[in-house]
Amino acid sequence: MRDSPAQTTDRIDTSTGVTAAASTRERPMSLLLDFDGTLAEIRSTPDSVAVDDAMAQALASAARQLDGRLAIVSGRSLAQLDALLPPGVASCVIAASHGQELRVDGVVQAPAQTRLFADMAFEATLHFQHTPGIVIEEKTYGLGVHYRLAPEQRGQVDDWTMAQAARYDLAIQHGDMVFELRLRGPDKGDAVRAIMALPRFGGSSPVFIGDDLTDIPAFQAAQALGGRAISVGPRTAAHADIQLDDVAAVRTLIAEITA
Repeated sequence: MRDSPAQTTDRIDTSTGVTAAASTRERPMSLLLDFDGTLAEIRSTPDSVAVDDAMAQALASAARQLDGRLAIVSGRSLAQLDALLPPGVASCVIAASHGQELRVDGVVQAPAQTRLFADMAFEATLHFQHTPGIVIEEKTYGLGVHYRLAPEQRGQVDDWTMAQAARYDLAIQHGDMVFELRLRGPDKGDAVRAIMALPRFGGSSPVFIGDDLTDIPAFQAAQALGGRAISVGPRTAAHADIQLDDVAAVRTLIAEITA
């Protein structure tokens, strides 16, 4: 980890032991957030997650206090996020599908849609129909094969996704108990750079909060732009400036830094 909360010179909240990220030097702050494991607890299946009321209120307050410099950066599709985010947050800047989809003020930039992943979801369902615990998650520009309920099947999932990646020239994104097949192209680091180039984010310093391997490029982009990277849990802590324990700590920090 780049530095511990005790070593940073930024303002510390003694009740949480984390940096209060009004810490973004002398520039105003922008807050960029992963979704799963950051705003909502990881659940056994991807469709069982939810943003609780307290987090929804903290996010709505942050959007107001930061004059709209709030963004969600997620591997989920835009359609999935619209179904999961509170109405007041769904209208903020959203980079979905690892940056393949970018929505700003209702305008979406994205590749042409394809039936590839719907077809692959059907193939995956057939392939794993006799393998209990494998969950297939179809996305607009990707396909997640989750093995959280069957960790002993990791090798089988790895073999199948590698074969599909070679067959269709796709990228494989490793996540927390999931292998995701996705179109080659932007990652979350590219998404952070695109967001920070928007006029409303101009002159600000990014704080990115995330928990998974897919968030590391976003950490690096935020740091390169003079901002901070905050890891939720230990999985990505070695790449971050600060580590938070869990989603509850994220909620506390969001409330604190936008108070």
